[in-house]
Amino acid sequence: MSEEVHFKAGQAPGYQASPVEGVQVTEKWKQFIQMAVDGKLPDPGKVPELDPNVRALAEDLVVIHLPEWRNPAGRVMAEPATVHTQNAIRIAQYFHDRGYRFVPGCETVRWRATPGGPPGAYDQGLHIRPDEDGNWPDPDPEDFYDFDDIKVGPLEDGRWAATHPRGLQFEADTKSEAYEGIVARLRAKIEEAKNVLDG
Repeated sequence: MSEEVHFKAGQAPGYQASPVEGVQVTEKWKQFIQMAVDGKLPDPGKVPELDPNVRALAEDLVVIHLPEWRNPAGRVMAEPATVHTQNAIRIAQYFHDRGYRFVPGCETVRWRATPGGPPGAYDQGLHIRPDEDGNWPDPDPEDFYDFDDIKVGPLEDGRWAATHPRGLQFEADTKSEAYEGIVARLRAKIEEAKNVLDG
């Protein structure tokens, strides 16, 4: 059931509240959904295939994993970040129309997903660079689960928590137990990643 919502001057008319709190829909949208439910949507005809170059760029744009950013002096200006792009296909098509193309010989950095890790949008992953011969090495799973990235700190209740940027955490009564626990979890993840890579 929906109810009509009256808008003040300057607001878009024609929207109605839906059963989902905070969602507003138009009458046209409701008609579209009803046609879809009834199986009466018009045949769109032959939909042209997306150019493979546009598709590849759009896939890269959906979730962008940015590496750590340093200035020329080596000072860290920004930590690694993940950017979610809305309208990736439209943006990719626009850049393609402007003449942008992927040139493999110009590539100097690649992002690798954590083996056995979380989905790409939540995965910190790892950025790699080619070796002196221009080959792209497969990173060692221990690079993903580096023990140097462990942080250990006290909790409000007096216990200790050890965390790792790959989304791992271990809580214990003492600092050393927390550290030992996270190390065991990291070792397990490294073995799991080796199994995934060995396939």
